[in-house]
Amino acid sequence: MSARQSRAVALLLGAERIVTGAGLVAGCLAMALAACVGLFQVLTRFILQEPATWSEPLIRALLIWMAYLGLASAVRAGSLVSVDLLYRLVKGRNRRLLEAAIAIATFALLAILFWFGADLVWRVRFQNLAGLEIPISYAYAAIPTGALVSMLAVIAHFFDPRREELETAV
Repeated sequence: MSARQSRAVALLLGAERIVTGAGLVAGCLAMALAACVGLFQVLTRFILQEPATWSEPLIRALLIWMAYLGLASAVRAGSLVSVDLLYRLVKGRNRRLLEAAIAIATFALLAILFWFGADLVWRVRFQNLAGLEIPISYAYAAIPTGALVSMLAVIAHFFDPRREELETAV
């Protein structure tokens, strides 16, 4: 790899680290907020006998954002469903070709998610989320946003693979 390519990859990895880190923090905040709103919902519904109409749709929207923003961190860590047996069987150049095929397939799936997610956001822009009276497209915007951030993570994982498996090789 030339010096120019090395600098470009280093720049890409730096940008990815910032974007994925911000996505992980935002996803964690969404999860924490969803848990707090869920507790509030349980208290108002079962203790006060006056359920809040806005809490359930807010929890759903927060969980959607949490999942799609957290996807980028999972992609970057290499912890998605993978072809472990095949990966362990191939060595050298063939392993790099397998990694490229996995990256291309994952990138293609994320591109499809981005395309149809953006289309969905556009189509529902005039519909409101019941209970919150905000456009439902705010919740669905998590799909193309998470796909874009994850696409960056796929590219970064290809150039700087991380294998953070839960199990160790025996």
